[in-house]
Amino acid sequence: MTKFVPCPVALALALAFVQPAFTQQATDQAGPAPLGKLVDVGGRKLHLYCTGNGSPAVILEAGAGSFSVDWALAQPEIAKTTLVCSYDRAGYGWSDPGPQWDTVEQVARDLETALKKAGEHPPYVLVGPSMGGLFTRWYQYKHPDQVVGMVLVDTYETTAPVNGKQVPLYTLTKDQLQANLPPPSSLKKPPIPTEVHPPFDKLPQNLQKTHLWLERHFFETLDFNKGPEMMESWRAAFSVLHQASLKENSLAGLPLIILTRENINEDERAQQKRFLHLSRNARQTIAVHSGHFIQLERPDLVVDASRMFWLSGQQGASCSDGGGPTEDGRLEHSVL
Repeated sequence: MTKFVPCPVALALALAFVQPAFTQQATDQAGPAPLGKLVDVGGRKLHLYCTGNGSPAVILEAGAGSFSVDWALAQPEIAKTTLVCSYDRAGYGWSDPGPQWDTVEQVARDLETALKKAGEHPPYVLVGPSMGGLFTRWYQYKHPDQVVGMVLVDTYETTAPVNGKQVPLYTLTKDQLQANLPPPSSLKKPPIPTEVHPPFDKLPQNLQKTHLWLERHFFETLDFNKGPEMMESWRAAFSVLHQASLKENSLAGLPLIILTRENINEDERAQQKRFLHLSRNARQTIAVHSGHFIQLERPDLVVDASRMFWLSGQQGASCSDGGGPTEDGRLEHSVL
């Protein structure tokens, strides 16, 4: 398994395998206005930004330390075809913090509640980048009747350090995990970022400033004491999903598209290929000329994947229509 460092603001308690950027000064209290609406999910509000019309609706999750604005290059194009919603998880962006931090249970419950309260309805296509892939997979696992397709955008199965070696979370017991997590008080607090770094410089200029403000605000309100509970939730969820994945076609033919960055090592390549076994209707696309943030560096691939699901619903096409195996065994991107 490979350690991922998703971005300069990656979560400190994706613990000991990413580096945080913790604020050491306050941001301006006013801040930028939310792009969407704030939806009550039970005494607190979640930011949900929906555009376009059509079905199935495309739901854009965010990765670790990322926000709804990071979909700014893909969402407008998807909205030309169907309804698409990006949102901020509790404690991110314009969303209020929740009682927990990024537990799969809270994330799934919040998302379902926010969509219902906003008047949006299944079927959904879920798009999960990076760490967001866990939340999309868990939502589908809990609500298979609501989900008609998934796109995993350079996602992965998280590891934890045990005896100096990174091991998959699903191989650990709860006690083993907690024994190997550094206490929240021991986590270092690097200086706050003062400028936008690639690939977030691909965002429109006004949203670059918004991203930086949201990044700073996120770490001001972050409570590292919630980290161990989050990690246990991830461990338990990965364990359940791993057990389910041992059965070939565990997603029962659910259309699944896997977008993978171009330069990956053999461990990463093997893990991405294992996702292909989740569904007999799975396809992998290599995002040429892209790093980890495919939604910013090759947003066209995310848009094409979402359009394919819409066409499937309109024409009865399968995920792999038009594609064929390449020499290395992956499926081609030429499906439209």
